[in-house]
Amino acid sequence: MGASGLIPLGFMQPGETGVLVEIRGLRHHDQDGTGSGHAGPSKGYRRGHMFHSDRGHRLVHRLNHMGLVPGAPVRVLQNNAPGPVIVAVKDSRLCLGRGVANKVMVSPHSGAGT
Repeated sequence: MGASGLIPLGFMQPGETGVLVEIRGLRHHDQDGTGSGHAGPSKGYRRGHMFHSDRGHRLVHRLNHMGLVPGAPVRVLQNNAPGPVIVAVKDSRLCLGRGVANKVMVSPHSGAGT
């Protein structure tokens, strides 16, 4: 599936459904073998420089435990501008902050939401 058909969960309207494809926004080290850089802006690293060693993997782990796994069908229940995004996943309702919802990439269904 091409990335062109994916939209962030935070951009979907109430009643729309889709299938979760991936969670974006993780930063990874360069593959040059040195381990001295990351995919973001270049910055020198010292040995004790550990403040962002997690790189978003705890977020993915937490969302997976809440039921947001690749292939899971999701339905947007509420998406009001400044507030959170409320989605239905399996038999649960989840309230996601806007920043987290914009990292969750969904392949929307072409038909009307049910």
